[in-house]
Amino acid sequence: MRKLFGAVCFSLLLSAVPANAFDQSQKDELGKISTAYEQYFNKQDAAGITSLFAKNYLRVKPMGIVDNTKYYEGAFKAGMNHLEIRTTDVQLLSESMAMRTGEARVTGKSEKGDPLELNAFWTSLDVRENGQWKIRMLTSMPKAPPQPQEEAAK
Repeated sequence: MRKLFGAVCFSLLLSAVPANAFDQSQKDELGKISTAYEQYFNKQDAAGITSLFAKNYLRVKPMGIVDNTKYYEGAFKAGMNHLEIRTTDVQLLSESMAMRTGEARVTGKSEKGDPLELNAFWTSLDVRENGQWKIRMLTSMPKAPPQPQEEAAK
């Protein structure tokens, strides 16, 4: 009986290893979306960014659902030209659906040369479309500015 129990535990352990490797492989593949997103942004290629999205995507901003290409064209025109993305969590929901969360920092310069900076939180729902991971829905929200420290009590 003890040998049977050991054999069952060992086979369960072995069957879990490929699943974990599969998950890490998928997470690595999903990370490529963020890398490409940064590259397109830093080249100021709004259409390239939108190519990372699924056919019927939703781009959600605090003002509502926006057209992604137009949104980024406006950001580039305003002087935003550099994006850094940090992914904080990846959850595989199924073989063809995942959820990612993270933070982003966008910088640039206004027409007057003043520095621009926007820090945001984001969440994406990613799906496999024609064998490739695509963003189905991306929601981003600006981080609240740091609160000024209260004057020390006298």
